Amino acid sequence: MARLRHYLDRTSLRAQLAILAGLLCIVTVAATAATAAWLARQQAVIETEDAMASIARNMANRLDQHMFERFREIRNMANFKPLRSIWEGDRHDVRGVLAQLQATLPNYAWIGFATPDGKVMAATGGMLEGVSVAQRPWFINGLKGPAVEDVHDAKLLDGLLRRSPDDAPFRFVDVAVPVHGPGGELAGVLGAHLSWRWADEVRREVLADPRGAKDLELLVFDRDGHVLIGPASAALAPDRLEALRAASGQSSFGGHAEETPFVGGLASTMGEGEYPGLGWIVLARRPIASALAAANTLFVTILAVGAVAAIIGGFLAWSVFRQVLQPLEALSHDIDRIGRDADATTGERHRGSRDVLALSAAIRSMLRRIGVAEHAELEAREAAARLSTRMLEEARKTADLRRLASLEVDHLQQLADTDPLTGLLNRRAFLPRAAQAISSPASEMSAAMLMIDIDHFKLINDTYGHAAGDHVIQAVSRVIHGCFRGSDLVARFGGEEFVVLLKAVGADIGRRLAEEAREHIASTPVVTEGRAIDLTVSIGFAVARSSDRDVEDLIKRADEALYAAKARVRSHRCRHSLEVAV
Repeated sequence: MARLRHYLDRTSLRAQLAILAGLLCIVTVAATAATAAWLARQQAVIETEDAMASIARNMANRLDQHMFERFREIRNMANFKPLRSIWEGDRHDVRGVLAQLQATLPNYAWIGFATPDGKVMAATGGMLEGVSVAQRPWFINGLKGPAVEDVHDAKLLDGLLRRSPDDAPFRFVDVAVPVHGPGGELAGVLGAHLSWRWADEVRREVLADPRGAKDLELLVFDRDGHVLIGPASAALAPDRLEALRAASGQSSFGGHAEETPFVGGLASTMGEGEYPGLGWIVLARRPIASALAAANTLFVTILAVGAVAAIIGGFLAWSVFRQVLQPLEALSHDIDRIGRDADATTGERHRGSRDVLALSAAIRSMLRRIGVAEHAELEAREAAARLSTRMLEEARKTADLRRLASLEVDHLQQLADTDPLTGLLNRRAFLPRAAQAISSPASEMSAAMLMIDIDHFKLINDTYGHAAGDHVIQAVSRVIHGCFRGSDLVARFGGEEFVVLLKAVGADIGRRLAEEAREHIASTPVVTEGRAIDLTVSIGFAVARSSDRDVEDLIKRADEALYAAKARVRSHRCRHSLEVAV
């Protein structure tokens, strides 16, 4: 956002409006192109699906029609009464009839007549004559009635029909019909093996339609999803097969094959007349990229035309906005002269639009009001200068009096807070400062209190006099003050008793500082009137607790520790003592 503001501040209004107009053109064209492309893609998919479904139905109908014709031919031959006597006659006569039927349609790879015991009596080319086909499905079902068997690999005939081992294996579709003799008795089964290559011919005929796409694919599956025509990798999984069957009769089928998205249509063979059909599924598909190529081209074309239109629109907007904003630029120039040019006290009247006229009039009115205000301000400044001079003289007098009063207040405050003999804080000044230091969050559980008392001070007064006693108190106060940090509080509580608040210390450090102070006092004799007086002190030490209600609780525990230390000194158990409160 900051970069945008910086860019806008560096760009003229004319450029901003031109850019905005160009962006609006681009957005409008892009939205239009996207909408048109989406509609075109949807329509292309629908049209492709319809076309694929139509091609699939055409292929399925042709397969049904071809199979129906072959089924009818074999059935009619088996039921043709003039031929009934031939089936029980010489095999050469039967073979001749079968050869004539095969000659009418080369797709008959093999036609044979088998007696009720399953032995082939006669066949085209003499192939399999005398061989038993009793276990073949076409013969078993043909004994029961007209039957059609699905596509299968050649078992007995493959080696006889293939001219070269490199040729593709033969696959057949079987048609079988029972044959009856002159008396109506069962004479055998007439069976025909149709070469599945005829289906490839039908597929090529359908794909040869000039209306078809070059990248169109036609796949044929059996009822179990096995590929009959098409790449083996296109075999359908059970769930995909169910989807195909569920979509039967619909116009579209979308899917992916070999990771390539396709759009397509499907149809199932339903049979024709007495031919029951084998449930083949025909899928016509086309890569979706090809189906949408025209829509994508339309999108790119619209986008390119829109981009050119946006550029032209931006230049036109630049020219138009230049004319529109020219009065504003002139007005800005006139306003900028005010204050720089002594003759420029008001702006000129500019025309160009009602808004420009209103803005020009408003600026002229504002400048007039500014002139009146400047004159009034000048008079006010002169009056204020005179008043300021008088007030300055009075302020000097008042400042002198205030300074004298402040010095007097500071002196009185110092007298009130300071012990006159030692210069240390007195009890009155120490207590609030100590309370504030202990109650602050930074000092919680890290402060200690020392109560220090000069041992046998009364004896010193009685022996050396009160002047020497005062000198001893002053000397001890200086030593105590020098033993501790500047942040610690040191005060004289009265008589020969001193108090020290150690800030931000633990028990171990506080005890060490107290011991060092005690030793320093003991090693520093006080000289008065040429006589050296050895001193010792007793110290009560207490550490702040979270349970302390106020500073008085801490002082009380330190005082109790001092009392215990003094008791040991009076009992002559030691010359001096440091007692820690527990």
